[in-house]
Parts: sequence; C-alpha cells; structure tokens
Amino acid sequence: MRKTRFVATSASSREGADTPEQTEPAGGLRKRTLVAGVSMGVGALLCFVLSAGFSGGHSTVSDTAAPEISSLQEQIKITEAKTAALPKADDAERGLTAALTAAGQVAKLQNNYRYLTPSVAANGGTLDTATSQSTLRNLIPYFAPSVHQADLGPWYLLASDKDVAAGVGIPRSFNSGFEWVAQVPHLVNDDSSITVTWLAMETRTGAGEKPAVLAWARADYDVVRKAFVNIQTGTTATGEALKQEVKAP
Repeated sequence: MRKTRFVATSASSREGADTPEQTEPAGGLRKRTLVAGVSMGVGALLCFVLSAGFSGGHSTVSDTAAPEISSLQEQIKITEAKTAALPKADDAERGLTAALTAAGQVAKLQNNYRYLTPSVAANGGTLDTATSQSTLRNLIPYFAPSVHQADLGPWYLLASDKDVAAGVGIPRSFNSGFEWVAQVPHLVNDDSSITVTWLAMETRTGAGEKPAVLAWARADYDVVRKAFVNIQTGTTATGEALKQEVKAP
C-alpha cells in the first residue's frame, strides 16, 4: 500500500486540502463515455485518408501517401477496438451506483474502528486484533484478495478519542470528532474500473468554520469482480498533527 501525505504550502493550497470535495446525489452521476468523440475521430481520419490517398481524380494511391494511409488505417482499427470496449451508458450508470454503494459500506465499517481508540491508547498505541476482527471480517468481502488485510485496518484514528472512556461507556451516538465519508464517483476509467475516494472529515467545528479534511483513502472499484483494488491512504497536514499513532500488534 502506497501512503502519501498532503502538505499545504500556502493559504490557498491549505484551503483546498482541508475543504471537502463537493458531492452530488447518486442520480446525477456522470459517465465518461467517449463513443461520440471516438466516432467523430474515426470519421475525420477516414476523410483524411480519402483526401490524402487519392490525387488527380485517379483511383490509385500514390507511393508517397501509401505508408501514411497504412498508419492511419491502423490507428482507425485501434480506435474502433477501444470504442467497442467502452461500457454502454446503462452499464456505466450501474457500475457507478454499485461503486458508490460499496464505498458507503466501507466508510461505515471504517467508522466502526473509532470506538476502539480508547483501548488503543491504553495499550500504548497497539490495536487489539481480537476486538477489531469483527470489523475486519466485514471489510474483507469488499476488497480483492490482492489487497492485504493489514491495509484494511483503521485508516485514521484521532488522538483526542483516547480521552473518551473505553468499553460500554461509549454511547452509540459517540462523536469521534471525525467521520469517513465516501465521495460520489463520476468517471469510468478506460479499463472499466471506477476510482473512489473517501475523506475523513472533521465533525467538531466552530460557528462558520468549514470542516477540515484529516485523512483520505482511494481505491479502484473493479466492476467485473465487484471489489476494490489498488488501495492508497494518507493524511493531510492538519490530520497528521492530530492523529493517534497505531502500531502493528
């Protein structure tokens, strides 16, 4: 798993890093279908082939134009193959909806880890695998076997949570100070995968303050396997200063 870190270098970049991405209802999902553009490109190439390949009103291809025409014809074949491989509009819509639904479940499960933070602090920053197994087992089905289980542990824990009483004293309405939120995906990639992003958003803000982004995670949703792959996680500069360190058991 590759881990990176967002570091704000100016006021404007800091604002961008700590401001949540705008979401929109699932019904407004947009699809990157390139069929129309590809068809126009193929037509333009065909017109160029006809104009370049035939000269002087004769129906024979000149020797100088033949190599170029051959190259263009090969490009047309490749373009047509890519067009055929693109998902249909309905398939793309279903894929985006499936990816968002799965991402929402993953966010909910990651939020369950927040209840373990007092015990993590009590154990010197070590996560008790026994108490986290239930959440981990529920997360595994949403990810491909290539994703290591270690990458499905808590993506982020807030240091202030360690001051909350552990055990049954934690209410179900526990406000951890942050919450994982799945961002609405808009694009279907060329390989038919869908990139999904999760943001750990601050939930305790003052009047008129925008919630800061403390951490992020990203993965590609494989619409064929119906599972996430290629997971990455990281923290923002704000989140790095506030996070609780979690050690391997």
